Amino acid sequence: MHSLVQRLFRNRSFVFHVITQPGQSKHLPLWLRSLADSYLLETPSPWLTFDAIQFLIPRLWKGMRVFEFGSGGSTLFWLLHGAHCVSVEHDPDWYALVRERLGPEASIDYRLVPPELVEASNRHGGPADPDAYTSSVSAFRSFSFRRYAAQINEFHDEWFDLVMVDGRARPSCIKHSVSKIKIGGMMCVDNADRDYYFERTRNYLEGFDAVEFPGVGPVSDALWKTTIFTRQQ
Repeated sequence: MHSLVQRLFRNRSFVFHVITQPGQSKHLPLWLRSLADSYLLETPSPWLTFDAIQFLIPRLWKGMRVFEFGSGGSTLFWLLHGAHCVSVEHDPDWYALVRERLGPEASIDYRLVPPELVEASNRHGGPADPDAYTSSVSAFRSFSFRRYAAQINEFHDEWFDLVMVDGRARPSCIKHSVSKIKIGGMMCVDNADRDYYFERTRNYLEGFDAVEFPGVGPVSDALWKTTIFTRQQ
């Protein structure tokens, strides 16, 4: 209890901010607990807003097929709920850390797919362009995530019950994923308050209904938005 009080005091400005947001103060106890070291991996939990996590939990079932761009606490979370998971990670160090936490019987196809360096003459478009396969992070401006985003192409159309887009080159990942989701299946796009994710991908999402979950989530001392799209056609 003493530790929670300390965290509350250290983060009092953000706490006051959360209290002013409709329906978000109920998440403060869990948010404070999430400030503990390695919370996402130890719990485990996806790094989404709490309202999005609560929306997903009753919609998960044993044997569902999940594909995720970006790995971590979410990977362990899907497996804990009995999912068969394909997870794509670009960072070798993070991949190794998560791999250590996976049991030998884990129902997962875990892939390390780093970006590829491309010549300046072959670069085109910005991070909003799904055909550019680039990241908004400056360290990756000279790299292509084409192979990373295209991993899902190995699977039949309407194969997955859930696709998680929480990694790099997200507009490109959205483009490649939509046909792979079953009718009634979901695509979860985190940090959906970044408008550029949808500037040039709205046409791909025309057959989906969207539910937005703005608010507080684990670890971060900022509000953001997770959007979950459900395929209708």
